[in-house]
Amino acid sequence: MAETVFWDTSAFVALGNADDELHEAAVAVSGELARERARILTTDAVLTEVVNMFSRSAFRSMAGQIISAFQESTQSDAARSVQVDNLLWQRGWQLFLERPDKDWSLTDCISFLVMRDHKVHRAFTSDHHFEQAGYACLLRT
Repeated sequence: MAETVFWDTSAFVALGNADDELHEAAVAVSGELARERARILTTDAVLTEVVNMFSRSAFRSMAGQIISAFQESTQSDAARSVQVDNLLWQRGWQLFLERPDKDWSLTDCISFLVMRDHKVHRAFTSDHHFEQAGYACLLRT
């Protein structure tokens, strides 16, 4: 069975922005994950952050391309987005409150819980907060 990898905002943004300093690395990691047939796991909170990053009118078409590609991947069961319901939001909020020593965002906390719930150990991200939480980051600066 193929491994599942959590995709975070920074990976989607680096893939979608050719001027991003991690663009080439993100393309390489994405290609490797495709060769491994790794499944994509993310959350609707991450996808919201991605769309927000590309919300300026000059970049809106990129937001559409990224979300469309993701939705196509869900149709073939290559990708899944976990919906942040009230219970998951409350669990994320609790983790956020329990870690005042960290600069983790609420979206990070929700992502960590989803990774734990789904027994996912690798994240396609450059966000060092994932390493702080005990996960392997696949996108390096």
